[in-house]
This record gives sequence, C-alpha cells and structure tokens, in this order.
Amino acid sequence: MNLNIYTLLKKVTIGLTLVYIGLVFSQATSPDAGSSDCVCEEPMNNVWYKLSTGEDGIQRTVKLDMQMGKSYSEDSYYVMELRDVENGDIIFVAFPANGIWESEIPKAKDPFLDALDKEFKNLEDYLKSRQSDEIEKNY
Repeated sequence: MNLNIYTLLKKVTIGLTLVYIGLVFSQATSPDAGSSDCVCEEPMNNVWYKLSTGEDGIQRTVKLDMQMGKSYSEDSYYVMELRDVENGDIIFVAFPANGIWESEIPKAKDPFLDALDKEFKNLEDYLKSRQSDEIEKNY
C-alpha cells in the first residue's frame, strides 16, 4: 500500500474535523443545554460588589449602586453615600483623604476558641513536663 504524506494529512484533517463537529453538536443537543435552572445573572451596569461580614459572622455580597449617590469630604475623610441594590439601604464608604490607609482586621474574641487555646496550652505544658509528645489511654 503506497500512501502519500499529503493523502495521510488530508485524511487526518477530515477525521479531526468530524470529531470536532460531533463534540460541538453533542454539547448543543445535550439535555442540560439551554436549561432554565442556570444561576447566571445578567451583568448590571454601574454596580460595585463588596464582601461584607455581618454581626452573625456570615459573609455576604453587597451590591452598591454607583449610578447615583452623594459624595463629600468630612474632616480628613472622603465619604460616599451609596444605595444597596438589593434592599435600598444607604451604605457609607469612607476613605482617608491623605496618606496610606489599611483596613482593620476584626478582633472579635470567641470564648469557645479562647477556652480551646487554653486547653491546648495546658496540654502542651503537660506533655513538656512529662517529656513526651503522646498521650496513652489506659482501659
């Protein structure tokens, strides 16, 4: 059998094209294609997204409407009054007018975590006093 390199390339190209077309059409006709249970949203114009942690410790995404608002300077801060897209609440965003700024890290103390840290510290002290790194249980 005498095969030319160009004939071989032509057959491989046709085969790969058919495989590609088959993959495309199999995805377009799959049961999930075009289903209405998509959680995608249309992009909103002039909206800033901010992650905010509430008093309950749950992090939420806040959508700030940037189409309209109020801005002013107060002492050494620039302040923007914006509305939440979801519920219309007024959100104040403040930045220092001069110099470098850094956000604060919440320092909420959890009594359970403090007690757990204390227990681990006591356990570490106990193991050091026994010159050991393991605990043996006697049944």
